[in-house]
Amino acid sequence: MLPTDGKKPKDVIEGLVGFGLMKSKKDPSMYGVATVWESEAAFDKMSTNPRAKDGGGIVEKLQKLCDGDIKGEGFYIESL
Repeated sequence: MLPTDGKKPKDVIEGLVGFGLMKSKKDPSMYGVATVWESEAAFDKMSTNPRAKDGGGIVEKLQKLCDGDIKGEGFYIESL
């Protein structure tokens, strides 16, 4: 996905409604990513993909753009 390609997240990843990138105010080297899915079933389908654990190679792509280590932990919010 590129900002100018006219595609929506679900055009690239089935069931993905959108995502956001957040930057920590306390530690500017810390970022977070949040995703929104059409349904829990869509999320579950994506998470069974063998490449889901590494984000389809996203960690390697991010490491090329960053000076430090890429670390992560996840959590799940059922609904807002």
